[in-house]
Amino acid sequence: MTDKWLPDIVPLSPTALEQWLRCPRETLLGRVLGLPESDPGASPDHGLFVHNLLHQLHAQGSCHDAAHVADLLAAYGLDDDSETRGILERHARRCPNEPTSGHHEVDLTRFYRRPPVMFMASARIDALWIVDDVLDARDYKTGFRSIDRVADDPKARLQAWVLAHFAARKGLRLRLRWEYLATEVDEDPEPFVPEDDDLDAIGSELAAVVIAMRTDGAFTGHAEPELCARCRYRSLCSESLAPGELSWPAALLGS
Repeated sequence: MTDKWLPDIVPLSPTALEQWLRCPRETLLGRVLGLPESDPGASPDHGLFVHNLLHQLHAQGSCHDAAHVADLLAAYGLDDDSETRGILERHARRCPNEPTSGHHEVDLTRFYRRPPVMFMASARIDALWIVDDVLDARDYKTGFRSIDRVADDPKARLQAWVLAHFAARKGLRLRLRWEYLATEVDEDPEPFVPEDDDLDAIGSELAAVVIAMRTDGAFTGHAEPELCARCRYRSLCSESLAPGELSWPAALLGS
């Protein structure tokens, strides 16, 4: 039954990978069936705003230019917002001073085709800097640090697998950094500089995930109370061990 629901070439993003590893039933409800969330969680507005602010900061000037930073904050009425100013100052300390080139909000893909599976991996990268012979990739984080090494996170491994293909075509070495912007985070996790063996292993890991998606026809959930309590589909899930209240609008429910 699963093969009837999944396309021949399975799309695989960091978010989709994280969702599958967290709970296959969540993948069924959200990505295969495309149902809207029944139990919305915390708003992503703050994170989206900070990402957009950094994009504009670099698109219109340099984050190392104090006058430019002040003008941007003033344009948003944030002259006296110490938290946002602290985020931009923290970022500037980590941002390359004189890169050869830079790009923001870059979407990249990489195709995998080895029997018995095909998939298209994709990743959106917040910033790409070319510094000497290194492709310095940045993923901005507005939350709290949860890992010590970027290489230990499955989402980062997918990002690196996609990025490494792009870097190799340009004759560059890859360094993937997760840049934490909250002033409460003292230090970023160790960057990931993948070797060929790392990339081969990641390709095999991702292929195994896609094979599991195709063979687990029931999309069996993990049914753990703490996990279920954070799920945005707990009101719909027959395996949920946490209470939920369906938040769909009346029009969606047909009443």
